Amino acid sequence: MPDISDAQLAAEYGFAMAVLNGNAELKALFQRAVAATYTPDRFQAELRGTQWYQKTAENQRKAQILKAADPETYASDIEQLRVRVSMMASELGASAALAQGDLGGMVNHFYQYGYDDNQIRQSLSKSVQYTDGRLLGQAGQWETELRDYAQKQGITLSDPTILSYVRSAVGGKTTINDAMTAIRTTAASAYPHLAARMAAGETVADIADPYRQTMAKLLEMNPESLTVADPTIKMALQSKDDKGQPVLRTLYDFENDLRKDKRWNKTQNAQDQAMSTVNRVLQDFGLGGS
Repeated sequence: MPDISDAQLAAEYGFAMAVLNGNAELKALFQRAVAATYTPDRFQAELRGTQWYQKTAENQRKAQILKAADPETYASDIEQLRVRVSMMASELGASAALAQGDLGGMVNHFYQYGYDDNQIRQSLSKSVQYTDGRLLGQAGQWETELRDYAQKQGITLSDPTILSYVRSAVGGKTTINDAMTAIRTTAASAYPHLAARMAAGETVADIADPYRQTMAKLLEMNPESLTVADPTIKMALQSKDDKGQPVLRTLYDFENDLRKDKRWNKTQNAQDQAMSTVNRVLQDFGLGGS
């Protein structure tokens, strides 16, 4: 059996001498292989028995070998991955945190472990954070959607809750629709008598709109200033029947309630109604005009 030279053995297994010389365990194996003229099969078998091989993932082994054997290609791969990660971070809303952190270390970790785009997203999701009181990128768009939807459902969400929902969606663990379902479930617990309508697609704001318009008209208010959080509207949505069960207040009763509101007395509607009542009384006594 012919001897295997250092260079031949290194080339046979895709190793550069820099790789073998850079690890004491591999260097000792290589020296034994040369001294005992190992066959490639025997070398491979003993290589697989080393601590380096058993405790180093395949992607890590390949990265270490490439870095030592072809540092230019390794550096080019790292730079390409850095650009891709930076673009993804900007798109997802994680770039601000990465600018303050160790982007290079993160990229090297991704490369060493062979992360795919989904795994990179999961990792970047942890870096999504508030910047000047708001989220950025895709995270910011989802934040706006969730806050708007929560408001329409009469629910107030804290910043940490919003951040948790958004990070989970960025990382692909859940979707924004899952977050909206959770918000709707919370709203349904506050309005159990509206749960079926909400499950069918209506929001609390949709259901409250007739009350909002009625209140705006009678109390001469801007309807845009009224939300489901308004105490008067909320009371109408959470009225109770004679058995103490939650029900919607009828619009008829709601209008009567509004006319008892102290704000009603200051409106032109109230004055017109009072004048109309006076005129009818005068007419009944034959004192009014025809």
